[in-house]
Amino acid sequence: MTRGKEILVGVVIVLGVAVALVGTLWLQDASFGRGTREVEALFLEVGQLMNGNSVKLRGVTIGRVVAVTVEPDGRAVRVRMRIRDDVQLPADPAVLVAPESLFGDWQAEIVPRSAYAQFDFYPAGEPGTMAGYALPDISRLTASLDQISKNLGSLTSRVEETFTDETARNLARAIDNIEEVSHRLRDLVEVQAAAFANLATEVESAAVELGDAARAANEAFQRAEGILGSPGTDSLLANARVAMANLREVSEELGATNRQARSFLLQADSTFARLARLTYRVEAGEGALGALMGDQIIVARTREVLDQLNLLLKDLKENPQRYVRISIF
Repeated sequence: MTRGKEILVGVVIVLGVAVALVGTLWLQDASFGRGTREVEALFLEVGQLMNGNSVKLRGVTIGRVVAVTVEPDGRAVRVRMRIRDDVQLPADPAVLVAPESLFGDWQAEIVPRSAYAQFDFYPAGEPGTMAGYALPDISRLTASLDQISKNLGSLTSRVEETFTDETARNLARAIDNIEEVSHRLRDLVEVQAAAFANLATEVESAAVELGDAARAANEAFQRAEGILGSPGTDSLLANARVAMANLREVSEELGATNRQARSFLLQADSTFARLARLTYRVEAGEGALGALMGDQIIVARTREVLDQLNLLLKDLKENPQRYVRISIF
């Protein structure tokens, strides 16, 4: 009986060791006959990523994290991962470190870098080394939320201080003013719409009139073309040329006549000026004619002489034989 218990204890111990060995190999992502390879990525920080955390591609575990070390210059963190050799990585691979669950587990997921252009991946700068970026953990999110809540509280306090009863009244007046302005704008828009409608009607009427004018002009052009194309057009044009030549000669003659009339007018003007001077001298009593015009006795005698001369001429017309005798032989 004691021998059987010892054998049972030994079997349990062997099974425990086997389970521990298999579990260790599983945690280390043992390939169990499949090939593996190692890849590396550089991060500015890795959060709580540790050795043994899973490496995933499109949500499927393809390997484990085997080393997390800080670079000698202290500017970056290098993560070494062992993944399956039969997995094809994206054309532009990058590593995104994020919490795997709410229980503190983290993971490294290989993703296409172009699909996460909003993240600032750490530039690897080495051939075969992928760029990495770590999402903030819950503690950082909580701290950020706490800071945001404080900012919201401060903003709320400022809003409460700003929006007093007077501010509310001012806002109410502003809203009333905006409503009044909107009504005025609506009335203005309605007036302008009516004006535009009238303008459109006038434009349409003008377009109709222009169309009628265009048709009339077209008909006139057609008639002119018909007239120009008729057989008598050449003779008509020749007559028009002769008429133009005659008009040109008449115009030249009128020009010459105009020049002669202008010379005659100048001479007449000079004659009238002399006559005016002579009349002035006669009226002033200068010269024999002036003295004659000023002496009433001479004027009366001159009139008597002229009357007798008229009687003599009259008698000469009536009785010419008294004064003229014609004898032949």
